[in-house]
Amino acid sequence: MKKSFSSLVLFALISIYSLQAVAQPKISIFFDHVSEIARQENISLRQAAQKVGQLGYDGIDVRVNMPAEQLDMLDSLGFQHACAIADINFISANQPQAVRHALDFMHHRGYKRLLVIPGLLPENASRAHVEEVCNRIASFVRKASDEGIDVLVEDYDNPRSPCFNTSTLDHLFAAAPQLNHVFDTGNYLFADEDVMVALRHYSERVHHVHLKDRKAVRDYASLPVGTGIMPLQDVVCHLLRSGYSGWLCVEHFGAPKMLDYAAQSIANVRKAIEKCN
Repeated sequence: MKKSFSSLVLFALISIYSLQAVAQPKISIFFDHVSEIARQENISLRQAAQKVGQLGYDGIDVRVNMPAEQLDMLDSLGFQHACAIADINFISANQPQAVRHALDFMHHRGYKRLLVIPGLLPENASRAHVEEVCNRIASFVRKASDEGIDVLVEDYDNPRSPCFNTSTLDHLFAAAPQLNHVFDTGNYLFADEDVMVALRHYSERVHHVHLKDRKAVRDYASLPVGTGIMPLQDVVCHLLRSGYSGWLCVEHFGAPKMLDYAAQSIANVRKAIEKCN
């Protein structure tokens, strides 16, 4: 029996919706937050990581200088490799040792996404100095890309950063076309930029997301994700509808009750995801 045209259209729409429903982002948290939970709750790092896993976090964002035993512990508990973070100060030099250490970590531990924090420019840095820094970063990105590593920078909440806002990021991306973006919601607020405008601007470059909320613009106070001025629902829906299926990393450094914040944050993120489906 031949299917009617309307039936075929309906089938196609259902298929598209099903594919979109499968492309769900995963939720991670910083290992620094796990460490803070251990400290605040007076428990071991392993117990803190287990509590985070019980809350439903799938992965952990780690740093490349972490002790091997801590990384092994996370692997043994089944956490996925969300993103690795490396502080490489490209402001003053190329930093070949730090670069090699970061890339060796990525290969040895099996991470694919590397967030680089490139340091802070001096006050009133000259245009020539800024260009030197951008060229150093671009050189590193080419090297890492050749080795199969996806290098990312975030919008960093300091005006002296070479990746502070859309203007400085655009300049850096022009110098390093293979560079991609960790979209940090709270830092765009800090730069007094519209989060949704920035997200639409960088949709194709967003390979990782930091969900950070703020009490007010330029306020460093930590809040559970979804309880401040960051438009969580709009951000999550835009990401899902644009086909993003990467990681949503919950961030609230300095939280006075880190475990409670982690529980509230993941609950709010899950609700936001459900409302978009």
